[in-house]
Amino acid sequence: MDKHFCLQIVFYCWLLLIATSTAHARTASPIDAIVLDEMARQDIVGMAVGIVINGRIYYVMGYGSEDLEGMKPVTTKTIFRWASVSKTLTATATLILAEENPGFSLNDRVARYVDYWPRYGNKGDIRIKDLLSHRAGIIHYRTIDGCYNNRYPDYSLNRYTSRYYNARQSVDIFSDQALCFDPGTSFKYSTFGYSLLGAAIEGACGESYAAWINDSISKPLGMTSLRQGTGTQRGFENIGGWLMPVADGNVAWKLPGGGWESDIVDLARFANALLQGRLLQNPDRLWTTVPGNGLYGYGMMHNHSNSRVWHEGSQVNNSSLLYLFPGSEARLGIVVLSNSAHSELTTIVYRLAQLLLR
Repeated sequence: MDKHFCLQIVFYCWLLLIATSTAHARTASPIDAIVLDEMARQDIVGMAVGIVINGRIYYVMGYGSEDLEGMKPVTTKTIFRWASVSKTLTATATLILAEENPGFSLNDRVARYVDYWPRYGNKGDIRIKDLLSHRAGIIHYRTIDGCYNNRYPDYSLNRYTSRYYNARQSVDIFSDQALCFDPGTSFKYSTFGYSLLGAAIEGACGESYAAWINDSISKPLGMTSLRQGTGTQRGFENIGGWLMPVADGNVAWKLPGGGWESDIVDLARFANALLQGRLLQNPDRLWTTVPGNGLYGYGMMHNHSNSRVWHEGSQVNNSSLLYLFPGSEARLGIVVLSNSAHSELTTIVYRLAQLLLR
């Protein structure tokens, strides 16, 4: 028998043995079968899945392990980093502010709320809606697409001394960087842009960005595990067929766009609240169509009919996915968190959706 095939069987059986749930003990369901099959196929070390249906958390489960030795099983209390799903959290907080504060508009210039951001030139023309929709012209990490003559900024931690999110220090990382294009004229995905959005929230609401997230989202929803990622999480990457442990360190410097973390239950609570309109009077503003943006709206991706909306995230030690079906009769939402950066989480969600939407 092929050695690789034998190893796959052993890996699959290992995953099946250590799958855990806080809901209730029972034999593996069709949901478990799909997840475990994909974990074996993709060599995923550990992950958690949450499903919301008809306004309630229908299913949560932890699978696999936090370590390669299988000594620490993933449970529904295991903390995972949200990565870029953090952008949907920040976008939601921004839209809440727009609904609750008549003096705050998405058309406002960012410089009105961030006194350390340039007021003149094309940087002074950036508006809140430009940051939400990635149309501000701010560069993103080291990717030069749409920004070929602009050297990427130095975002190493020697330019960020705070352990937790500090809006000014986060903005200082890229504030002297030239824009890739005039605001509102094109699209370029940017985590740095969401750092500036977090700073604008602070200036508009009169409290820290993290406090506003807590007051407007996590506390009302009972998201007790939501926290800033300060470098305690570890994960894995498949490098040349080998699973290698990796760490990303402190990500407080990019909290609004990629630094939040929680357990799977709290991410499911957030997904359910969006589907049920508990946070926003008009949650569909998150996936509004923005001309020239393709499928990206104001903090979420969407298909052309808005029957499916999502945001995914990936860092060197994890991957994440928030996927909603707002037009479905069951108001289905599926969230997935994995400690394996190479995970193809969309494949898992598609298979689960086919099962649940029959």
